[in-house]
Amino acid sequence: MNIRRMQRAIVILLIPLALVGCSSTENKQYGEQPASALSNRTAQTVRVETGDIVPTRSLKAQVGAGVDFAVLATKVGVFVPSVESGQRVEQGTVLGSVEDRQLVSPVGATVVSVIAARTTVPANYPVVTLRFDGFGLTGDLSNLVATVGNAPFAGKFQVTDGVGPTDCSGVVPLASDASSGAEGQSSTISISDSYACLIPTDSLVRAGQSAILVVTAQARNDVALLPVTAVAGRLQKGQVRRPDGTVLDVGLGATDGARIEITSGLKAGDAVSATPPDLDSQSK
Repeated sequence: MNIRRMQRAIVILLIPLALVGCSSTENKQYGEQPASALSNRTAQTVRVETGDIVPTRSLKAQVGAGVDFAVLATKVGVFVPSVESGQRVEQGTVLGSVEDRQLVSPVGATVVSVIAARTTVPANYPVVTLRFDGFGLTGDLSNLVATVGNAPFAGKFQVTDGVGPTDCSGVVPLASDASSGAEGQSSTISISDSYACLIPTDSLVRAGQSAILVVTAQARNDVALLPVTAVAGRLQKGQVRRPDGTVLDVGLGATDGARIEITSGLKAGDAVSATPPDLDSQSK
């Protein structure tokens, strides 16, 4: 009898212990993670490095026939034209000048319009419209322009199942409109956010073909850089996560698709989490 009572008492004592064990196991399986697991999201860090970067934009495009594009002033000053509407020009032909800077045609083309002579213009102002009677690839470069301005661009393209990689003959802003002025000249020339890669005339392409276009600007030297995977945002402003988990606003500059320039908020040697705020599923 005493033995049965002792067995019953042991069973009663073991039941709560078994329940505690089950509860502990379930908590581990269903979301109560240890503090060490929660800290893993900021444990992996990267450091800001100083280096050079080539601003780059990669995009899909289609081959089109005929391109109207603008030639821009490269500095502030008085524009003096050297050509007139309807004139045929060759690659390297001087189209005019702004102060001491000559403007030349990147390809053989026909002059569509020219703004009035002796007009005082700012830098990047469209002064001549040319028509390229060949093929081109067009795409939106607004993000690149917002970062580096209308700097000289270079480009390469690869036609799907076709020619390439091939250098563009020029990467130029598309002209969207020109309003008439006196004596056959234009009072204004409008441009869009789209640019065109002018395809060399000896490249075997046809209208409608798909291609990948990669456009680059002049390299920026000795700038602060982070991997793009560590930064939330891509244009002008972004955020990073410090190793302690706090979020920091940073200024952003050029990117080459793998790295991005940090213009403010961090300096070389600073460490940040390898996971940006907007990609961290556990951030609050």
